[in-house]
Amino acid sequence: MADISNATTSKPQGFFRGWWMVIGGFLIMATCYTIFVNCIPIFQSHMVADLRVNVSQFNLGVSLCTIMAIFASLLFGRLADKASIRLLSGITVIVSSLVLVLFSFVQEIWQFYVLCLVAGLIVVAGTRLLISVLTTNWFNLRRGLAISIALSGSGAGGVLLSPLISAMIVHYGWRPAFLLLAVICLACALPIALIFFRNRPSDVGLQPYGAGQSEQAVVDRSPDPNVDIAIGWKILGKNAGFWVMILGFIMMGVINGAIITNSVTNMTSVTLGDQVIITGGHDAIWAGNVWSLYLGVVIVAKISLGAIYDRFGLRAGTILGTVTCVIAAIALCFPTTDFGPIIAAVAFGFGTCMGTVTPPVMAVKLYGKKDIGLITGVLTAFQLLGAAGGAVLSGLLFDHFHTFVPAWIMALIAALLMGLALLVAIPIAHHLVEHCRECGALLLDEDGREIPATPAPAPPVAADDGQV
Repeated sequence: MADISNATTSKPQGFFRGWWMVIGGFLIMATCYTIFVNCIPIFQSHMVADLRVNVSQFNLGVSLCTIMAIFASLLFGRLADKASIRLLSGITVIVSSLVLVLFSFVQEIWQFYVLCLVAGLIVVAGTRLLISVLTTNWFNLRRGLAISIALSGSGAGGVLLSPLISAMIVHYGWRPAFLLLAVICLACALPIALIFFRNRPSDVGLQPYGAGQSEQAVVDRSPDPNVDIAIGWKILGKNAGFWVMILGFIMMGVINGAIITNSVTNMTSVTLGDQVIITGGHDAIWAGNVWSLYLGVVIVAKISLGAIYDRFGLRAGTILGTVTCVIAAIALCFPTTDFGPIIAAVAFGFGTCMGTVTPPVMAVKLYGKKDIGLITGVLTAFQLLGAAGGAVLSGLLFDHFHTFVPAWIMALIAALLMGLALLVAIPIAHHLVEHCRECGALLLDEDGREIPATPAPAPPVAADDGQV
């Protein structure tokens, strides 16, 4: 029989099992996610030269991965609310390792494209989305902190893997580097997911961390009101404010797609056919160290951003993310200097967290837990759409101008639009929640399920005394 010793307590005694979800999520993000998102740029210039393609052709592969992830996010969003996350995560890790092995055997660009499609279908959508939903289900208190710790694995993994990959490529080539990553991915990410992952605390007779306590009263002292009623996708799909928020995340995707895909090459050089284009002029090891710095900042930034959301609210976190993205876009325009790439790495380390931490946190803070998997999947899908566009457009701009400066100008404009859209969406969401509350929306339990309305008592019936 399931352990129900903590089911009636509002705060678990001892080590709460939900932290295993955080640890497992951290390891998956540190391997599967960061390899396919944050470490692929390290391979860009080497694969472009070896396969004799141009930058936009390589970036097209990244975009195909992202485009496939758009549709997969919608699928995984629905599955996360119903299917076993333990099973889905196990499949994700195994496929990640297999794709990395096959990457090492690529001889033609079309083979790279096919594998990118598979990676987008399973890996990108099956990592951060599942982890975001899983952590949201297990935590009521410290939710922002728990989500940000789990997702910060992408930074920790990048810090460790970036210099390792750079050294492997320099000394042994990019193909052995992919094989090494496949082994790391399988060994580090699979065990905890298979042993500990469960969709909800109630699956093992527990309640979410801090069940029955108010976030505002205990940990979350932010000005954002707690949403304890059922909103759900049927209402949000028709709400203009929700689509304004989606516009903001599309712009965040454009920023990530442009900056993540091209930052390493922006610091070094690239060979297009027989022409060597010096972009930043730094060597690969120096660029790898700067990229490692960026990913190290991501660790601190993701945890800090979650804490900022818990303490100061969505507006403060959004303003911070917008300002840092703007600073990063400006600094990237000076790749031949030492200070430009380093300032960009530090600033974008904070700004990029808007693409991972913010969607699940903003969704649950603005609209509650009902259909949270589907809603997070929709937000992720549109953000990935922006990322695909950002990667392709930045590659085309570089191939035309032979400099990344036009791409950074595009990222700067996208950052300003992102901040504006997300800030506008917040008050619209608050009005929607109040309207739904006034209209009698159902309350949600601690697991995010609707509490059936209590029927009104039947009027008393007069006793029959036998008289006509």
